[in-house]
Amino acid sequence: MKAAPNIFTGLGLQYKFILLTTISIVLLTSIIGYMAVKREKDILYEEAERQGKLLGETLSIPIINDLIYEKLGLIEEGGLLDNYVMEIFNRRDVDLLYITILDVTGRVISHNNISEYGKVYSDPVTLNAMQSEETVIRPFSTKGHNALDFGVPILIGKKRWGALRFAISLQKVEQNIIATVKKIIILTLFFLVSGFVVIILLSRRFINPITHLASTMERTGAGFLDVKVDVKGHDELAVLGERFNSMIERIRQANEELRKTHEKLVQSEKLASIGILASGVAHEINNPLGGLFNCLQMLKQKGDNPEFRDKYMELIAEGLERIENTVNRLLWTARKGEHKAVNLRVRDAVNDVFSFLEYKVRKNKIQFSNEIDNGLSIVIDPHDFQQVALNLFINAIHAMQNGGSLKVSGYRTDSKAIIEVMDTGTGISHENLNKIFDPFFTTKPTGEGTGLGLWLTYEIIKNYNGDIYVQSEQGRGAKFIMSFPETEAV
Repeated sequence: MKAAPNIFTGLGLQYKFILLTTISIVLLTSIIGYMAVKREKDILYEEAERQGKLLGETLSIPIINDLIYEKLGLIEEGGLLDNYVMEIFNRRDVDLLYITILDVTGRVISHNNISEYGKVYSDPVTLNAMQSEETVIRPFSTKGHNALDFGVPILIGKKRWGALRFAISLQKVEQNIIATVKKIIILTLFFLVSGFVVIILLSRRFINPITHLASTMERTGAGFLDVKVDVKGHDELAVLGERFNSMIERIRQANEELRKTHEKLVQSEKLASIGILASGVAHEINNPLGGLFNCLQMLKQKGDNPEFRDKYMELIAEGLERIENTVNRLLWTARKGEHKAVNLRVRDAVNDVFSFLEYKVRKNKIQFSNEIDNGLSIVIDPHDFQQVALNLFINAIHAMQNGGSLKVSGYRTDSKAIIEVMDTGTGISHENLNKIFDPFFTTKPTGEGTGLGLWLTYEIIKNYNGDIYVQSEQGRGAKFIMSFPETEAV
């Protein structure tokens, strides 16, 4: 089941920080704004109810007096009440929708609208006001805005005279609420802009160093160790930067030590290979040396003859040149030098390596065949390829003490150069197949092998984006298969 896509996927740390903090500020200001509006609304509504109750209680006193005067016949019925009601209704400080006085039966005895006179009210507010001893309040809507309906009982002790009914419009309250909302929105926008600026500044101060450190770490992961983080201040980020720089310096030093150690191991393995070549090189030198001694003896005997002397001097020069070439090839093999990849003709390079081992191969009664395609070439340093071929040939010779066959073939396939080295030696046991490329692993007796030959071969081939693996069975020989990409040397 696939996970739901995440909106934060692919965003950098800085953008995540800005987005999250902005969303948090928006939510926080929205919640605060909602609570402020609700509180303001509640306060204004409570204030409107309080003023309505106060108005009702204030009006009920003179109304009771007028009703008593009318009852006693001291004043004309309805006249004073009507004037009082109209005076209250026309006041500008109270936004009254209507005001009326009802008798105990609910009949209108005074109203700001003369057409309401004589009507009997039986709505819930009137009925509750007739029975209650406190002001009854009911909210309602009219003409697109809210209002409060008040029912004030008119009584003295337990004597009821009726009820006072009036309604107060909440339009001004709603306008105040709208004005408050606008103020809150403006303040919210101000805080959002201010908060966004602060977020940007904070991200530059705290997030940028982290993202810079992350990108620097990514570069070091790609092998670039010449990087350094700029350290500013003395806070935790500065300490992190300093420790990162210190870590990179230690890694650089460790890599340098590792490189030197690797070079020493490579050089020691080369010298070990040269030691194995010594017998073949000695044979290459002894043959022309024997000829040189014979030439010198003949010159002592017949050196006075110019033609005879010139002939043997040429033979001496050829023998010396042969010795010089052999020694130079050995010195070229042993030297360190800088690696430089070239387009190397594989067949010729294999023949050059075989020339060092020819004496040892023949001595062990091994048949050698070079079946590499003439046009096959790979991009590699000649010293590196020579080391690879020497290691594989020497291992094959050690595996064929009683004679056998050593065959090298090479061809192209799938845009790769394939080189195979096959012998008919003792082979490799199944449990050792996965160990032969490990450093210091060897099956030879103590003192006869370093265990670095095949490891060095593996390292060299991998360094050129190549690959090597082995096919072998105990007692049935071994086949080492190398593959190199077909690329041009720079």
